[in-house]
Amino acid sequence: MTIQALSTKEKNYKILDNLMVGIRMEENPYSLTIDSIFSMAARNNPKRSFLFVSKLIGKHIPVLPNVPLITGFLLASRLAELWGLSVGKETIRHAVASLSAGVNNEFHPPSYSFPGKALFIGFAETATALGHAVFSSCTGNINFLHTTRENLEGNHDTIYFTEDHCHAPDQRCLICQGSIMKDNDLLVLVDDEITTGNTCLNIIETLQQKYPQKRYVILTILDWRSDEAMAKYRQVEGVLGVKIDVLSLLKGRFWYQGEAPVIPQSPIAPEEGMPCVRSLYKEMGFQVATVLPDGSKVSYLGYTGRFGVGVKETKQALLRAKEIGYELLQVRKGKKTLCLGTGEFMYIPCLIAKYMGEGIMVQSTTRSPVHPYLGTDYAVKYAINFEDPHNPDVKNYIYNIPPNYYDEVFVFWERKVVPEQVKPFVQALHKLGIENIVFVYFTDGAGGVSNRTNC
Repeated sequence: MTIQALSTKEKNYKILDNLMVGIRMEENPYSLTIDSIFSMAARNNPKRSFLFVSKLIGKHIPVLPNVPLITGFLLASRLAELWGLSVGKETIRHAVASLSAGVNNEFHPPSYSFPGKALFIGFAETATALGHAVFSSCTGNINFLHTTRENLEGNHDTIYFTEDHCHAPDQRCLICQGSIMKDNDLLVLVDDEITTGNTCLNIIETLQQKYPQKRYVILTILDWRSDEAMAKYRQVEGVLGVKIDVLSLLKGRFWYQGEAPVIPQSPIAPEEGMPCVRSLYKEMGFQVATVLPDGSKVSYLGYTGRFGVGVKETKQALLRAKEIGYELLQVRKGKKTLCLGTGEFMYIPCLIAKYMGEGIMVQSTTRSPVHPYLGTDYAVKYAINFEDPHNPDVKNYIYNIPPNYYDEVFVFWERKVVPEQVKPFVQALHKLGIENIVFVYFTDGAGGVSNRTNC
């Protein structure tokens, strides 16, 4: 990939041979550098063949554990400014400096005390941790929920909406307690990027039919909406009779020319045998029992926010995550360790990783199909793909694990996964030179719990 800087506010990105994307920056309230926010890659999606790959959320690109948490604080600061709360400019400058420096500094931001009742919703799957990090930077009579692609039929209300441009467009809100949807002064939607903004409008229009809200704020790292898209927002505001504000860390415009070529991925040749994997069960004390579409019962971790959490539960999760982080620090063997969340399960692994010592990077598996390419400044250089252990028809990916870079990986599964369920994934990690592979899981599903090694 080649980057042409036209000015401090304009850049052109030539992605592979046949695709050019240009951007123009219009608002940058905290003066973040563009290069610290995202890079570019091509993806296998006919609706849009390129991707702004975030460097702040720990999805496709590994980051230091505090980076998603600091990014959440910055977005919460944007909300606080809108709401007229006191915002420490020096704390924000420190947060921005920490992101730019790329060091895992201790960062303990103050919590913004929200004066009314509010619900925060983070979008699956890329913004579950970001949404939770924004929520954790606030306090008061507030609750958090993240959308999910899990199709569950338990004792909860389901709100269905679509993410039209996405490779996996079906999204749901699973609501166990209707009280978190009612009498809110504000509903906050958190995503890493909006382009048309249609996904946010889809969920707003759906919510207004069943749980009407007084006011919405959308927090996003990148806001790429066009004049036409912003006009559509004003139209929806008029039709629904609600105010919708959009706040971002970077607002601008983009254009593109060409399409990404279809690049076949060469699967890593499987090894013979099964590498040694250590499996650890960690009790967090808050599980939610629900039902799969086939009628089988299953448990999820309640602290994730998939079914809704408040400030109290989030503080409990932080304390237990800290304990687990210190416990896992004692079993570490490597100096370069990757803590790998899986799918929507990002926030808890990020919290735990923060307390696992030095030499830690975090990221997560994803359903997003991106073309790997060994080019300078290109965002995705390496890729592994494997079947989702709980949904065999769904392909998962993990990007940017260079050969012989990490000597250890901790894979965090919300629900129990035995290594044999993801044998090609384990073999691929081992083939990349990772000798010490540890699975950590938090709910037992139907199979009981154990701490074991399958050597």
